Amino acid sequence: MISLSIIVPIYNVEKYVRACVESLFHQELDEDVFEVIIVNDGTEDNSMEVIADIINSHSNFTVINQQNQGLSIARNNGIAIAKGEYILLVDSDDLLVENSLKPILYKALENKIDIAIAEFMEIKDKGAEYHQPTIQYIEETSGRQLFLTDSKNYVWHKLLLLSDKNRN
Repeated sequence: MISLSIIVPIYNVEKYVRACVESLFHQELDEDVFEVIIVNDGTEDNSMEVIADIINSHSNFTVINQQNQGLSIARNNGIAIAKGEYILLVDSDDLLVENSLKPILYKALENKIDIAIAEFMEIKDKGAEYHQPTIQYIEETSGRQLFLTDSKNYVWHKLLLLSDKNRN
């Protein structure tokens, strides 16, 4: 059973996309636990060619090719076919810290958490340090409280429960 669907929209990111996609496979997760949905949002550069060998060497990829419709529609099209219990919306210029996803996913699965929020670090140059994230606590909060208190209200550092009622 697929526990996690990772959705990565691709549009003109050939400089970053390889490192992003490679980081998805440095998570100590078996490939039958997660799927990667690449949404080619009509990229005009060589982004898809840059990652073609990675896509071809793993069995858990799905590629959606579409005309450029923007980030939100690309994400929604990925969500529409997602099979995982949870989704992670990764921007194509993001990197996941090695082995950071597995503990978050298994804690979310164990506790049936609606949203698991991970720490993140902005990297502006090659001198940045990585710190292994740890799960320190689980806090129950409402969506309203989260919206009002999360000053960095990004989706790409949140593991989201994909409700059965939203699936086809």
